Amino acid sequence: MDLEGIGAIAAAGVALIGIPATVLIGRWQTKAALRTAEATSEAGLTQAKSAYRAALDAVRAEANAARLQWRRGIQREAYASFLLAAHRVTEVGERFVAENEEELPADRLAAGKAAIDDAFAALKEAQTIIELEGPDGVAAPAAGMANAVQVMATHLSKQAVYERALHRLGRMTDDPSPSVRTAAIRLEEALSHLGRLRSAITSDSSELDEHVAHQVRAAQRTCSEIESELPPNTFDFEEFRALIEGISTVPPLLHDRYDEAAQRFDENEALFVRAAKSELHSQVIV
Repeated sequence: MDLEGIGAIAAAGVALIGIPATVLIGRWQTKAALRTAEATSEAGLTQAKSAYRAALDAVRAEANAARLQWRRGIQREAYASFLLAAHRVTEVGERFVAENEEELPADRLAAGKAAIDDAFAALKEAQTIIELEGPDGVAAPAAGMANAVQVMATHLSKQAVYERALHRLGRMTDDPSPSVRTAAIRLEEALSHLGRLRSAITSDSSELDEHVAHQVRAAQRTCSEIESELPPNTFDFEEFRALIEGISTVPPLLHDRYDEAAQRFDENEALFVRAAKSELHSQVIV
C-alpha cells in the first residue's frame, strides 16, 4: 500500500474516533445547558413566588386597611348618632314642656307626645347599634345614658302635664263666668295652702308626722271638692293628679330622681365620649 492509501486509512480512523467524541461533547453541552436552564427556571420560579407573595401581602394589607377604615367610619357614625339621639330626647321634652304653658289643641298635644316617643325610640335604636359595634367600654356608658334619659323623659312628660294644668287654672281665674272664676280662684288658694304645708316640712325629716299628714290629706280633699265645681272635663285625671302632686310634693323637674338622672347622664356621657375617642384612635391596621 502506498503512502496515500495509508494516509487515507489513518484519516478515516481518526474521523471514526472523532465522531463518538463529538457526540459525547454534545451530550455534555446539552446536559450543561439543561442544568443551566433548570437553575434559571428555578430561580425564576422562586422570584415569581416571592413577587406573588409580596403582591398578595400588599392586597391583604390594602384590604385590611379598607375594612378597618370602613368599620371605623361605621363606629364613628354610630357613636355620633347615639349622642345626637340622646340629647334630642331631652330637647324635644323640654320644648314640649314650654309649649304646654299654652292651651295646645288636641292634635298638637298628641304630636308633642308622639315626638318624645319617637325621639326615645330613635335613641334605643342607636343604642342597639352601639351594643353590636362595641366594645363593652363604649356600650356600658351608652346604656347608662339611655337609662338616665328614660327617667328624664318621664319627668319631662309629667312636667308638661303639670304646666298645662297649672297655666289652664291661671287662665281660668280671668274667666268671664263669675262661677268659673270664683271656683278657679278658690282652687288656686287651696293649692297654695297645700304648697305651704309642703314647705313647712323640714328638709331633714324623712317622713310626715301624723298631724301634718292629716292636714295634707284634708287639703287634698278640699282641692278635689273645689275642682268638681269647675266645668266638666276642665282637668282630666292625669292633669289634676299632676297638679296635686306637683304642689303637694315637688314639680317633676325639681324631683330628686330627675336631678339624679341628669347627673348620671352627664357622668356616663363623659365616660362614653372618652371611651369612643380611645376606640377610634387606637385601632391599628393588621
